Amino acid sequence: MFYNSRPAFYNFVMKDFAQILKSIGLQESEIKTYLAALKHGASTVLQLTKHTNLSRQAIYLAIDSLMERGLVSSVLHGKKRLFTAEPPEKLLAYAKRMQEEMHNQISEFEKALPELELQIGGVRPVVRLYEGKEGIRAFLEEVKKVKPKVIHEVADAEAVRKAMSIEDLAPYRRELARIKSRVKGIYSGALGPKPDSHTERVAIQDDYFRFPANISVLGDRVGFVSMEGKPYTVILENSSIAKTIEQLIELAFVEAKRRGKIS
Repeated sequence: MFYNSRPAFYNFVMKDFAQILKSIGLQESEIKTYLAALKHGASTVLQLTKHTNLSRQAIYLAIDSLMERGLVSSVLHGKKRLFTAEPPEKLLAYAKRMQEEMHNQISEFEKALPELELQIGGVRPVVRLYEGKEGIRAFLEEVKKVKPKVIHEVADAEAVRKAMSIEDLAPYRRELARIKSRVKGIYSGALGPKPDSHTERVAIQDDYFRFPANISVLGDRVGFVSMEGKPYTVILENSSIAKTIEQLIELAFVEAKRRGKIS
């Protein structure tokens, strides 16, 4: 009775052992080849094909891989080359090497994780910088691309008039009229004539609030223009950042409208 149960017990142990080998990176053909060589001793490729039901090509590939891992060795016996499985102790040593390598790889992955997280969804912000009046032309091109229904804006009206002439801003104003885009703006400084019927403005009368830079949100773009000295324009493309700044301006617009001068 005990004798008859041995094949079943052996198959159970080998199946469990095969899972262990799989967990340390061996392919199914490599596992079958190693276990066959371990069970039957030194074997030729032809014998291993019979023991595993694998093709000769699969056996050759498996042997090459196992020998590279140090889990199978070969010896020339007459004209035949025999392949022998290394003792299971070698498997344990190999598993420990894999564990150490995995630990090192995890450490490297942890170091690279912050950079990798920036790649999620391809949402890394796109930032472009322009000098002088080139920024006006770049911003106009963004308006043409995005065609926003509403542009939220924070600016100092007097600083804008000093830095940019009516001629400079004319193409921008024409494009807004063409695409019927509205502007909701919060402005410090004295307001000039209202440029068009599409603009809704709130003036901040407190001299404490003077904006040294313009902020404009259109779609998933945010334009920042430094108005002190030579103008520099930064256009940032990121939907999350744009939406957050847009909502902040909208909240400020409601409060400024309650306190300020509407135009």
